[in-house]
Amino acid sequence: MRRNRFSGLRAKLSGSFLLVVLVSIGLAVGLVNLVALPRLESAVSLINRSKAYRLAPFLADYYRQHDDSWAGAAELVTELAAPMPPALLADELPWFPNRNLFLEAVARDRLVLVDAAGLVIADSDGLLTMGQPIPADLARQAVPVTVQGQVVGRLILPAADNQTSRVVLTAWQRSMLAAGALAAGAAALVGLWLAYRLARPLQTLSAAAQRLARFESSRPLPVESIDELGQLTRTFNEMMAALAEQKRLRRQMVADIAHELRTPLSVMQLDIEGLADGLQSPGETAQSLRDELDTLNRLIEDLRQLSLADAGGLEFHMDELSPVEFLLGVAGLWRPKMAARQLEFIVEIPPDLPLILADEGRLAQVLHNLLGNALRYTPAGGNISLGSRAGDGELLIWVGDSGPGIAADDLPHVFDRFYRADKSRSRDTGGSGLGLAIARQWTLLHGGRIWVESEPGQGARFYLALPVVAR
Repeated sequence: MRRNRFSGLRAKLSGSFLLVVLVSIGLAVGLVNLVALPRLESAVSLINRSKAYRLAPFLADYYRQHDDSWAGAAELVTELAAPMPPALLADELPWFPNRNLFLEAVARDRLVLVDAAGLVIADSDGLLTMGQPIPADLARQAVPVTVQGQVVGRLILPAADNQTSRVVLTAWQRSMLAAGALAAGAAALVGLWLAYRLARPLQTLSAAAQRLARFESSRPLPVESIDELGQLTRTFNEMMAALAEQKRLRRQMVADIAHELRTPLSVMQLDIEGLADGLQSPGETAQSLRDELDTLNRLIEDLRQLSLADAGGLEFHMDELSPVEFLLGVAGLWRPKMAARQLEFIVEIPPDLPLILADEGRLAQVLHNLLGNALRYTPAGGNISLGSRAGDGELLIWVGDSGPGIAADDLPHVFDRFYRADKSRSRDTGGSGLGLAIARQWTLLHGGRIWVESEPGQGARFYLALPVVAR
């Protein structure tokens, strides 16, 4: 399916960044309208009252000079409210939107003069007529004009009719919008760049995953960061390496299975041909065929059990098990075989080992595989040990031998299926290569651990660590 260029992760990230900026700008403008305007009007009202207090003495002098009368005060009010030339302020203010309107607004004031009874004497803007009672909202802003301690009138610079607050707010809003437009443009560019940086590693991972799905070989991807994307890339590289290793192991396993099946079949074919040519007696042929069939059955059963374990279909019957009795029973079964091979069998089992939860038959199979492996590789006159001890909530069991040891390069692979450290060993001398793989799988299904320690010429020691029953 063809992907829409606007539906990709890069487009979504860019749109998200831009949306965040636009929402932030909208909230800022809304808060300015909600919060700044009332505070601005209060500030303008305070400034106007301060101006009125400074002008009140001039009006008081006018009142005394005109025989305690407001006659002709309208002309004085008009002169006091005359606009200041905007050019006087122009050099003091930097440029901003609506700068000229702002200069015109702050260059003039509206003055309203009322007498002591609250009747209008003069209004510089002519909005109120002479003799009209002053409105209540303006009366609250009035500043008294006093002569010898007596109120003879009141002066008002109305904040509600002042254009300064509205002009400043309009300029502020437009400045915010202009800044918002610039911020949105910058956010779009930065968002595109960030989206590219974030999406590029994911696109690379996607392309690599598609190649992997087509079973095409792929090189490890470069890790370009130490963040979550870098960790994802490292994890993907580890997954590719693990899949490549599994693929190699599958190929090797198929080849090994074919080899293991071919060997007994070849022997059986030779036995049948020898019988047909009269080179073998029927009794010898029958015994040889039985031996090879037993080998095939064991191999097939081992493969079946491993396959069931991989698929989670293998049943384990876990019960509390006394390690002392169990290990002594295993040792008793192997002691005659050790003696027959002239091997010293060292058993180190203390009497106070804690109980474990285990499937006795499966665990016995693990130890039989390890002891059989030790018996196969230990020459006559050597020694094999079986021991155990408890510690740190685990029961440790080991099987050691004095054989040739295992090379360092082979140690990581000894539990792989069909793996033989000595490639020259045949099935008869080296086993089928499934014993240690079964031992590992059964140990893991017991919730335990298994590992090996060895040096060439110093023998090998296999360890099992199983959880003990909590008391």
